Amino acid sequence: MKKFTRNGNEYKLNTQWGLYIPLVGSFVLLTIAGFTAIPESSFKWWMIGIVVLLILSILNSYLIIDVDKKEIRTKTGFIKVSRTIPFADLKGFTVHKTLQFGFITTNVGLVATYGDNNGKKKDIQLAQSFFARPIQHILNEIDEIISYEHQR
Repeated sequence: MKKFTRNGNEYKLNTQWGLYIPLVGSFVLLTIAGFTAIPESSFKWWMIGIVVLLILSILNSYLIIDVDKKEIRTKTGFIKVSRTIPFADLKGFTVHKTLQFGFITTNVGLVATYGDNNGKKKDIQLAQSFFARPIQHILNEIDEIISYEHQR
């Protein structure tokens, strides 16, 4: 397991720095540019605010697969509430790729489809990256963890 850390029968997704470092780094560079090029503008304060929100979002996000309770707990972002998906309600996983101009990949997300208490189909994003390969590795490890649970 490269993408998950095992703690007993809980598997926690490691932080995916490949997405966050370029994102936060670009906003930090914009903040520095704001302080040096246009010090009288409020632009730099907006950029500092965005950097703080991005860092809080990174620190608050998690994906935990609990094999004993047979559930997936996830929280993505700073404002969204955490969700718990029982294995029994899980319908499958989808990899969503966002393209610009039809060929430039800007975002790849791993989405879980599940049924809620009313039987409605719901989707929730579990992970995201700039490239499909890290998402595919995460999906393979999730399948391995869940299939291991079914063999028990």
